[in-house]
Amino acid sequence: MNLQEQISRIHEMMGVIAEQDIPLGLKRRVRMADIDVLIKKHKITSFKKDAPTHENVLITINRVVSDILPYMQVADDYTDDEYQNVYDTISDYVYGIYNNELREYFKKRQKEADEETNPLEIRYIFAKHDKPYGSLTSRGFSESFNSFDEMITKYGNWVDVDWDEIKKKLDTINNFPVETFTHYKHSYPLRISNIGDEGNKWGYNFSIIKSIPREHVDESK
Repeated sequence: MNLQEQISRIHEMMGVIAEQDIPLGLKRRVRMADIDVLIKKHKITSFKKDAPTHENVLITINRVVSDILPYMQVADDYTDDEYQNVYDTISDYVYGIYNNELREYFKKRQKEADEETNPLEIRYIFAKHDKPYGSLTSRGFSESFNSFDEMITKYGNWVDVDWDEIKKKLDTINNFPVETFTHYKHSYPLRISNIGDEGNKWGYNFSIIKSIPREHVDESK
């Protein structure tokens, strides 16, 4: 979707809200300008493997609308009925615009999850760090996952990256030079977001490490 289409959708939605019989102050709290960013953010982490597609769609839309019109920011000034009226109007609009796009996205995720096999027992390590990864004085954390999908379901909205592109880069890695104290070997970290990058307001770097049991290293090549 190009910028003009995004602007057109925002104006259309604000026109729909303007027609509602609700206080002007409540109408002004609606953050429609963020809608496409929020769709991208929430669809990644809303996916539930083996859940019906429509359930994943509705979870995403509910999370998006809750961000567009945060309840806690209006609860003291407006009635629940007034809030719900706007919430339902936005939900219907977002569903009508994004339903097909989200359904295709979740069908693709489910298909990939169904087809995913991991005979080499590869693991993916998501790392948040303020210094070069592995530094003894580095602040942050790392967490290991049995699949790429599990990792982005939990941390996909932490950084603004193209996860399909990241997956392609990870798939090309077959060099595991880092010895560990476990029976695994690690690849060098793939830096996905640096301190100061656009959209990275954490003050941390983010990397992903691909890990494999020692006995499968030769097979990976």
